[in-house]
Amino acid sequence: MSVRVPMGMVALGAFSLFGCATNHDKYAWGSYDPALYAYYKSPAKVTALAQTLQDTISESDAKNVPVAPGLRAEYGYLLLQQGNSAQAVVYFQAEERQWPESKVFMDRMIQVASSGQRTPKAKEP
Repeated sequence: MSVRVPMGMVALGAFSLFGCATNHDKYAWGSYDPALYAYYKSPAKVTALAQTLQDTISESDAKNVPVAPGLRAEYGYLLLQQGNSAQAVVYFQAEERQWPESKVFMDRMIQVASSGQRTPKAKEP
């Protein structure tokens, strides 16, 4: 006994499988995931995480590929933790320009950085 499947059902099944695929090249992530994981396992690796973020941002700008959402903000936060408020503001503003939906949060981070409020210091190796 054989079962006949209409071609329309096969096409629909194939479309549903391939229609869910994501485009990982849409944003520049660099090696953010492994660097963040290493940092979570060992907070002393904050310098390596900051370098990864800086490299990812630089490379994406050079290749004209959008930086993934939040990467500039995270790099700005690391700069703020290290006491570099002025440079942190630059990255918070860049995040806000690229991702307007982050405006409320980035405005607050800019306010914190500009006021000299302290954030928890990142651990250095």
